[in-house]
Amino acid sequence: MQKAIRQKMILFANLAIIGDDKKHKAVIFGVMEGKNKRLIPHKEWADDIEHWGEDTLQKLYHLAKDRDGESS
Repeated sequence: MQKAIRQKMILFANLAIIGDDKKHKAVIFGVMEGKNKRLIPHKEWADDIEHWGEDTLQKLYHLAKDRDGESS
């Protein structure tokens, strides 16, 4: 499980670094509306990133961009 978490965190960091005009970035950070068949709100990929990173998505996003030496 730790390997999967690490891989998702690396993917998040790489997505933060790429340009904002990429469509796959919009899909990953997009918001799903509504509920699933059991009336439970959708759990988004970003929810896991916030939980594992122990901070807000915006803060983690900026930390990932700064890691690469880019300014925000």
